[in-house]
Amino acid sequence: MNTQHGASRLKAVRCLALLALPLFSGCSTLDSLKSFTTAYKEPQNPTTSRLRVITDQVVRLIPDTRCVNWDLPGADMVNARSAAPLNDKTFNDKRLEIPGAEAGKNSAEVYVQPDRPLTVVYTGSARRYECFYSVYFVPEAGADYEATSALCTIAIHKIVKNAATGEVSREPVKNDQAKVCPSVSPI
Repeated sequence: MNTQHGASRLKAVRCLALLALPLFSGCSTLDSLKSFTTAYKEPQNPTTSRLRVITDQVVRLIPDTRCVNWDLPGADMVNARSAAPLNDKTFNDKRLEIPGAEAGKNSAEVYVQPDRPLTVVYTGSARRYECFYSVYFVPEAGADYEATSALCTIAIHKIVKNAATGEVSREPVKNDQAKVCPSVSPI
């Protein structure tokens, strides 16, 4: 009877240890989780710079950085199309009337801060592939942009509307790969 009680107690301790494991894996895990469950925060004073994000998976934005760091303020969800129940879907299908929107696309339109770097992070999977890819660019004041993502790619284009004809064109925007940067967390 004593050994049965001891074995039962050992199982309970193991179960609690497994449940507590995420707590001991550091703040970066919690910050990464937060970036999936928290909506992107648009600039407090709406700017004239806007971004349309089109994806079939998950895209997060990290303002004011050229690298990926989930500890930074504002590292949050902007467009989530996966079936994960905790993904924040606040901006899904939001429209700011950026020209050239195509009906039926999985898009979200948000205000972004001009003249400061913005990191765009794509996370997705298809069949047996999983991908994490990120780029950064610096939006210009008064400009509209479109970020399209597919498995392991992100393309950034500036949306230009011809005032005379109303025709909309997309111009490639200089962007660079955003690598993971050191955590600012003291832990």
